[in-house]
Amino acid sequence: MACKRPYASGDFMSLYYISQTNWNHLLKHLIKQAAIYGLVPEGDHLVWQKIPIEKVGDIVVNRYRSLQPVKTFFFPIREDVTGEPAHHKTVIIGLKACDLAHLQITDAMFLGGILADPYYAAKRQNTFIISADCDACRASCFCTKMGSQPFPKKGFDLNLSPVGSGYLVETGSEKGEQLVAGKRHLFQEPQPHHLQEREQHRQQIIQKVKECNKEFTWENPKEIVSKEYGAKELEEIAKPCVECDACRFACGTCYCFVLSESEKTWEKVRSWDSCQSVGYGRVAGGANPRKTKTERLRNEYMCKLVYRPENFGIYACTGCGRCIEVCQGKIDIRKSLQKLSHKK
Repeated sequence: MACKRPYASGDFMSLYYISQTNWNHLLKHLIKQAAIYGLVPEGDHLVWQKIPIEKVGDIVVNRYRSLQPVKTFFFPIREDVTGEPAHHKTVIIGLKACDLAHLQITDAMFLGGILADPYYAAKRQNTFIISADCDACRASCFCTKMGSQPFPKKGFDLNLSPVGSGYLVETGSEKGEQLVAGKRHLFQEPQPHHLQEREQHRQQIIQKVKECNKEFTWENPKEIVSKEYGAKELEEIAKPCVECDACRFACGTCYCFVLSESEKTWEKVRSWDSCQSVGYGRVAGGANPRKTKTERLRNEYMCKLVYRPENFGIYACTGCGRCIEVCQGKIDIRKSLQKLSHKK
């Protein structure tokens, strides 16, 4: 009998234990039905790769978030949007809490409103998400400063927490429950020490992230950015920006795009765009409402920390730190908020 606890919706999610050996057996079963993408090391980063059946044991489940944002699976850098959307079964393994929070924003954009985007919707419907607790953090991680934590609470089909020589498995959807039910012989009932170990690990990683950010004393980013909308400090913060757009492309919640069309084939292609580019806001006649880097940086911070919470009820910055790592001008949003809060 699995350990169960209530969903927010009133249903129940279950807890199981699975050994590493049985986990590998489960992946070999899944790989026959869908393309599996998992995290593998590349230097000190983790990157997504399509995993062949003989390499399922090489997947890094825990540690920290990937180098690439998860939006690349559902909202590709460049996508043909001419014909009908494809329906390919996919399993993504190793998403972290910050990635799942990113999907809340892109889901609201592409699935909310009057009409859902059919290309995004098809990918989401055909993707099985296996998330995992972080058991390490990067120097740029600051999820706890954004009111979150380094372990998932929702948005997954299954979540894995490392305990003993295997994982504590939590189901988060009907799809997750069905997968476990179909391979129930691979799972065991969790023991009290598994739950205790998970809680201990989670408290340890929370403290690691907090220790990593102990120099930053700001609170309430929305209030800071709103209050300091015209602050002179923004000009100083924006000065080293080289307008490479890396921060926007690395961000998991940016969804701006440009739609182009081939003159010969009439093929429509959707490509990522960036509000930090000087040409982004340019209109007919050459007018530009955001001519300066300062104005564009202000818009970015307002978008992430003010407009999105007002529209979607969640910060569009989840503290993943990807923008910090890719910035050629060494702009660190944590330091920006510290400066804007006037706490040196």
